Amino acid sequence: MTTNNTASTEDNSIELTQAVMHALDDWKLDGEHILSVMALPDDIKVRHLAQFRKSRAFPDTPEVNERLRHVLGIIDALSTSYPTNPRMSLFWMTRSSKKFDERSPIQVIVEDDLEGLITIRKHLDCSYDWFGDSN
Repeated sequence: MTTNNTASTEDNSIELTQAVMHALDDWKLDGEHILSVMALPDDIKVRHLAQFRKSRAFPDTPEVNERLRHVLGIIDALSTSYPTNPRMSLFWMTRSSKKFDERSPIQVIVEDDLEGLITIRKHLDCSYDWFGDSN
């Protein structure tokens, strides 16, 4: 039974990794930016990112897990904001805004690192901003 739970947990981790990679690719982040935004360890190179798109879960570290939660929160908030038109999510992520000093949300995430992820998540997800990250 433990083996089944372990396999199920690993499958879930792979699915979450694939969802995040899909979003990061949709947001047109290059490999170096993906490594940085996700705080992947130094031994992971751009050439390894294809494995995360297909069959490998992100490393289980506190830094990666925190960023994973924020990206998933952003994905969820965007799908709530634009339930009938997913292309609007990409439009919102790439459009500069006065709210972010004339930068796009993607620029905020790339330039401000973890704080940028948190800023964008707070902007999109009022429940996260209100209660904070309880995870």
